[in-house]
Amino acid sequence: MNGKVYGTLSALVLAVPLIVSGCGKDAKDAQGADGGKKTELNVTIVTESQGDTVEQQSWEELAKAYMAKRSDVKINMTVQNMGGVEQHRTWVTTQLIGSTAPDVFTTRRIWDQEDLQKGLLLDLTPYFQEASSYAGGKTLEKTLSPTVLTQLVGANKKYASVPTFVDVVRVMYNKSLFEKAGITQVPKTWTEFLSAQAKLKQANITPFSFPNSKPGDYNYSWSTRILTEELIASSYDQLDVNKNGFIEVNEYVRGVDQGIIDIEKAPYKDVFPLLKDWSQYWAKGYNGLDFDTSTDQFVRGDAAMIMRTSAQSKVLFESQARKFEMGMFPLPYLTKENNPAAIGKLMEIGGVPAGNLAIPKSIAAAKQAAAVDFLKFVVSSDMQALMAEKLYRAPVSQDVNLPEKLSGFKFAGDQMKLNIYGGELDKTVTEFNQKLGQTYLEGKMTAEQYIAGLKKTMIDGVKKKMEENKWSKENNYGIQ
Repeated sequence: MNGKVYGTLSALVLAVPLIVSGCGKDAKDAQGADGGKKTELNVTIVTESQGDTVEQQSWEELAKAYMAKRSDVKINMTVQNMGGVEQHRTWVTTQLIGSTAPDVFTTRRIWDQEDLQKGLLLDLTPYFQEASSYAGGKTLEKTLSPTVLTQLVGANKKYASVPTFVDVVRVMYNKSLFEKAGITQVPKTWTEFLSAQAKLKQANITPFSFPNSKPGDYNYSWSTRILTEELIASSYDQLDVNKNGFIEVNEYVRGVDQGIIDIEKAPYKDVFPLLKDWSQYWAKGYNGLDFDTSTDQFVRGDAAMIMRTSAQSKVLFESQARKFEMGMFPLPYLTKENNPAAIGKLMEIGGVPAGNLAIPKSIAAAKQAAAVDFLKFVVSSDMQALMAEKLYRAPVSQDVNLPEKLSGFKFAGDQMKLNIYGGELDKTVTEFNQKLGQTYLEGKMTAEQYIAGLKKTMIDGVKKKMEENKWSKENNYGIQ
């Protein structure tokens, strides 16, 4: 592991002003016009956690480390929780349209490309190709992993943000409860997974704490997306037109517009009955169970399993209330025993760029170089090591390894390429998928009604993207 620095973010709309300075090659580019006045940057970091002082401390430590490098910059840092993904998106949009956005702020993958195309964000493409003194002279394109870069670049081959970590999803389990139920091996296939949960239920143990009160509880979206990819992976070649290994937004639009992606047809439609069957093992009242309550339920030992990203596992590892040993494994994969279309191997939802930082197009010219310099510093080896060690976040840099405690979050399967139902592709589809899914799971709506409603939302979203980007079949949806 590379050198460490310690600090972290906060939570619920907690703002902390911070002064940062230092010097170096990149620093010269960011000096004020008068040569002596400090460049003042307003930085807003948005976190999913609430009340986590370690996160606040880590960002403070990062700022102090930057202070040692940059004597010509003052940073006013604000760390806050927006209350959910939808609220975060609304905040970003409002700030950008009103030209009131901070000089550096947290956005999300796909949002960044949407806002870049609207002329609201600074195009970072030239800076990805510049050498950075924080990376031993390497460029951002050489610092970030190739899979991250592929997902980060837009359809126009431009970069709009710099990610600070990658997300990897795992099922966390209570080893004591597994032992009590007579489960001796971690399940790998879907059939083994359901069998283990049947044993837990028979032993009067709640098998899975599955929060599903709102889209921001994530579990329903993750599960739908992972299982769908395991059934449609054989059609990747039809969707990946430019053959870069991922289904980009305009390729997704093409797939829906041309009927290649049709969720009313098999195998897309087959996912939803699988989820409904699995729901028999979820904690009672799962449609009213929120993310934090689910965490408490698992930590108390009232449920045997929970699903989280590496960053979200932090509270589980550090909780003093937890009195049992934890293990982790990827969500088990479907086989042809479950569906004839199953490819029979694990698909990973992780590896997605996260914690993305962007710069508004409206930033003052005198601040622009300093803002770009700060982004380069955040993804330096030492700062990435800090986030991995203190915040349990998988590094975005190729030069930093996972700490031992996060070794279970290493990639174990193939990476998902379509990311269907993901909020980054179309947040309205993500929201409707979860909300309609609630009704379907409760038996108040048939699978056919659920899928038809979701398909309409998907098609409406695609038409909107085609109109906004002037994409059509004739211009190949802007695919190059």
